Amino acid sequence: MASLPVEVVYGLYFGVLTGLVPAAVAWLLGFGFRYVTGVTVPGLAVVVLSVAIAGASGGLMALADPTITQSESQVRLTVALLVVLMGSLYAHNRGDAFANDIPRKMSLRKLTERSLSTDVVELVGGRGQVSVTVTGEVGDIEGYPPVPLDIRTGIRNGEWTFPADIPLVELESRFADRLQNEFDLAAVEVRLDERARATVTAAAPVGGLSKRLPAGKRA
Repeated sequence: MASLPVEVVYGLYFGVLTGLVPAAVAWLLGFGFRYVTGVTVPGLAVVVLSVAIAGASGGLMALADPTITQSESQVRLTVALLVVLMGSLYAHNRGDAFANDIPRKMSLRKLTERSLSTDVVELVGGRGQVSVTVTGEVGDIEGYPPVPLDIRTGIRNGEWTFPADIPLVELESRFADRLQNEFDLAAVEVRLDERARATVTAAAPVGGLSKRLPAGKRA
């Protein structure tokens, strides 16, 4: 039997070799789960997964070199296990912290909660399209002049078609930009449901001035 310091060194060596893969998996798991859902993976799950992966890696290494795991006092295996656990937990914490520091506009949960119904998607030229319908009255945004009646009518009765393969929040943004450019509005807010029905609030240009001029006129 080797002396205790030698057994500890063997344990550190064996732990580093078998702990690389579990640490990488723990980092990816911590980062991916936190980035997608905003929730941290429980430490117990990381420990169980890391031990399982390390056990598989250690078994393969033992087949190639049986002397690696030969220790009457099991000191080297205990040290190796501690190295694997500490490395995996540290990697998991770093992945979780990295995901928390990365700015993101939306999470996958938000996208899946608000999506278009397949019933409203039409195939045109092999691509999906959706026709947005404005429901109810066009509201006014507080602090801005009211929208003229002809613009309200144009918004309600207009035909608004967009690609169906974009997220619902992006569709809201595109519709708002299109209305703002089409009617020279100062601001537009749009809310869409899964049936492509839109609730619109808008604001006329400040001072009631339009950016568009009739043909032959000069500002």
